[in-house]
Amino acid sequence: MALNLCPEDVLLNVDADSCEEVLHMVSSHLLGEGKVKQSYEEHLIDREREYPTGLALGDINVAIPHTDYQYANTTQLLVATLKMPVEWHNMEDSDETIPVSAVVLSVFDKPEHQLEALQQIIGVLQNQELVARIVTSDSAQQVIELFDQEG
Repeated sequence: MALNLCPEDVLLNVDADSCEEVLHMVSSHLLGEGKVKQSYEEHLIDREREYPTGLALGDINVAIPHTDYQYANTTQLLVATLKMPVEWHNMEDSDETIPVSAVVLSVFDKPEHQLEALQQIIGVLQNQELVARIVTSDSAQQVIELFDQEG
C-alpha cells in the first residue's frame, strides 16, 4: 500500500530557522486539517530530541520525523521542502548536526503502518537524483508524482 500524499500536504519552500520551527509548522498544519491530535506536536518534538531523524544522504540531506500512532487520526505522508537548509541532529550520531533540505513526515494511526511508511520513504530517499528533483520541485503535483514513481 503506497501511503497517501495529498497536494495540501506538500509544503514547498518552507521558511524556517530551526528543526523545532519546522516541526511546529508541520504539526500545526496537520492539526488544522484534523489529521493529528492536539498533543501531536509535543510528542513529535520530544521524540525528535530523543531519537533524531536527520539522514545524511550525500549532497541533499533529509529528516524523517514521526511519533507514535496514538497521536494521529490518519495514515499518510507530509513532505516539506525548505527554502534554506536547517540544522538537524543526525540519526547516526545525535551529537552531530547536518543541514537538512527536506522533511518527510510519516503520520500513521495504526502501529502496523509504521514499517510500510518507513519502507516507502526510504525507497524514495535512497535515490539522490529523485531527492534533488523533490527539493527543487515547484508544484505539489510534481512531488507526488516523484513519490509515486518509487511507491
